[in-house]
Amino acid sequence: MKILGLSCGRRMGNSEVLLRHALDAAAASSGAEIELIRLLDLSIQPCTGCIACLVDIVQGGAGHCVRHKDDFPFIEDKIYDCDALIVSAPIYIWSQPGYLKLLCDRVGPSHDISFATCSREMNQGKTKFDERIYKERVGAFIAVGGAPKTDWTSMALPTMYQLTIPMNIQIVDQMCVLRAGNAGQIYFLPDAFARAVTLGRNIAEALAQPAPARKWLGDEQGSCPVCHCDLMVVGKTTNVECAVCGIQGTMSLKGAQVEIAFSEEEQAKSRLKYEGKRKHFQEIQEVTGEFFAVKNQLPELMKKYSSSPLKATRPPRNDQEPDTACCEGIDILAS
Repeated sequence: MKILGLSCGRRMGNSEVLLRHALDAAAASSGAEIELIRLLDLSIQPCTGCIACLVDIVQGGAGHCVRHKDDFPFIEDKIYDCDALIVSAPIYIWSQPGYLKLLCDRVGPSHDISFATCSREMNQGKTKFDERIYKERVGAFIAVGGAPKTDWTSMALPTMYQLTIPMNIQIVDQMCVLRAGNAGQIYFLPDAFARAVTLGRNIAEALAQPAPARKWLGDEQGSCPVCHCDLMVVGKTTNVECAVCGIQGTMSLKGAQVEIAFSEEEQAKSRLKYEGKRKHFQEIQEVTGEFFAVKNQLPELMKKYSSSPLKATRPPRNDQEPDTACCEGIDILAS
């Protein structure tokens, strides 16, 4: 077994120290091989939304990025190869740092198991994507913030799910540490080290179980029974939506206590589960179909902007791509 630790902070920073502690505990409990990769050691270029990877997958290809020659294939292979993934990140302002979001975007739909499965169905089983996408992995998150209260870290753990949702990595534990905004401050928080040990042991416990028996092992159950996060989208009624899972629930008050109920049917639609991902693939087909029904009108509509004298101001470099409109699409998705 292989446990991969992805450090998304500074070298030996607070979040990395906790990650190392968790990895050591996981290895001691399971005998698994551990590996640590520092995201800041890699060059990951941003996704441009060209959708070439999705075109390729839907047509039965491997879905590799054709625009960037960077370190993404390296980290992709490491994630594919591991049995468990622990991600640690500092929280600079509310949520994950930008370079982790870059990785999340590059993983995105091109590594979604529902897209891979639907591609297999559409191409009579003839596909070239990496079969390791279906490996049943477990994972955990470590977030470290400097604020004394959770109001400055409320989006930290929920946004980290963007990395693990596509490949259906089952998160079994997560922790968010406060009051550790200065370099080395984590060493004065022994409870954080103890919690990291528990997280590592929970990863080991999950790995020891067959995939169907794996369950949530974290300390906090959270408001959502699927992702165990508290971040909800609240409107003007008692209906709420889990910001991570995208499922609908009903909120009620018992004194000062808030209770949110999610039906079994709604829980099955979570983005963390295969059916929720497959539903999204169908939604993309629907929206793409709507676009291609009127796509012939696009050249006329674009005339105003394609002939505009206003050009984007750029820094004085020679490695710029042409400033042209990008209107690439996936005809096959509309069929």
